[in-house]
Amino acid sequence: MGTAKSISALIVISCFIITQASAGNFVLHIFGNANMDDRIDENDLEFIRMVIQGEKSATELCDADHNGVVDASDITQVERIINGTATEITVIDSDGNVVTLPQPLERLVIYNHQCAEVLQLMGVDDRVVGVRDTFAEQRNRFPRLSQVTSIGSGGEPNIEAILKVKPQVVLAYTFYPVEDALDAKLPPDVKVLRLDCECSGIGPDAMREKITMMGYIFGTQDRAEKYLKWHDAIVSQVEERVKTIPEDKRVRVYLESTPEGSNPQTSRTAIGSGHAANKLIEMAGGVNIAVGHLPKYLDTPTEYGEIETEWVISQNPDVIVGRAMGKGIRPYENVNSSLLQSYDREIRNLPGFDRVKAVQDGRVYIITNDYAVTPNYPSALLALAKWFYPELFQDVDPVAAHQEYVNMMGLDFDVRTRGAFTFHAGNSS
Repeated sequence: MGTAKSISALIVISCFIITQASAGNFVLHIFGNANMDDRIDENDLEFIRMVIQGEKSATELCDADHNGVVDASDITQVERIINGTATEITVIDSDGNVVTLPQPLERLVIYNHQCAEVLQLMGVDDRVVGVRDTFAEQRNRFPRLSQVTSIGSGGEPNIEAILKVKPQVVLAYTFYPVEDALDAKLPPDVKVLRLDCECSGIGPDAMREKITMMGYIFGTQDRAEKYLKWHDAIVSQVEERVKTIPEDKRVRVYLESTPEGSNPQTSRTAIGSGHAANKLIEMAGGVNIAVGHLPKYLDTPTEYGEIETEWVISQNPDVIVGRAMGKGIRPYENVNSSLLQSYDREIRNLPGFDRVKAVQDGRVYIITNDYAVTPNYPSALLALAKWFYPELFQDVDPVAAHQEYVNMMGLDFDVRTRGAFTFHAGNSS
């Protein structure tokens, strides 16, 4: 077995585990969701009444107005949330922070690309007044947001630039920008909301909850429901077929990311449990060979780090999936797949990889992070499932599913003829 070496580079991970019920039955973490289900409705009003009367015990989310007391004012707040007249709404974000947001929410600064796609899905990207500098180079993916005032990099947040555009809320990643550089330096009236807007390590319910939450935050529940109908149809289709595959018949997959180590010829950057990309592999019916053989990323439960190529060779995986990300990898902007082809060749030409079954069988696949680790993940899930089990999924069309998603975002973009989202060379040399 090869040794695993930790790395310190910042990566796209989803590692915060929120309170949830069983799969397919998520808890919507908005105060006022008294009965802890997936919505705020008349049932929550009745639940709070019963708590006040001593007939039920209070839950964490009963205190709808978040003032420390469950009383009649919470009934009023839930009524206002339901009818869209609340002046504020309190949520628990992906970092576990309790955040009270003004309503209506009309001025945002955003760092988070995945959540920016959700804003487009919700039809509220016109409420963004400032963006991270990386939006400017993504005009196809973010037609309007790429034109919005840049507030600079997230590495060293420019607080002056943020305050100049007068936001009510800054929408950030769970891990970026770091709290000491952002939250601690903003005035109390500018809220920071940290959300994971992808299929995180806990699975589809993470995405279901965040889409539902943002529907309430922006008053766009109808758009949230439209996305979830698309999402659930695809995820359910894959789940139903994958569960028919015996465990001992499932493909063994080596999953890696664009190399970050100093010697990529002998050491690769692999992805394990807790990571959104690994969750996609598992949902598609793959068995990730690196799970349990990688370091934890910093102080998180997510496995991500260096692993020796000799160990990968010894495991002889059926399939190799490379997650392409980093400099130059902008799948909606790239005019061809040359960068993905280069990554594919790099993997197949690694010393000794000509002996690996995946390479011999032409089963090396490249998938881009901005295609797969986003709210679009169901179409990427279809692609992975079809790669892993082509006969079982021969009738599905991942590209058509992706186009439906792009259409929901309101983009004038044909994914069949533009962009570079995946690459498969087959048995070519």
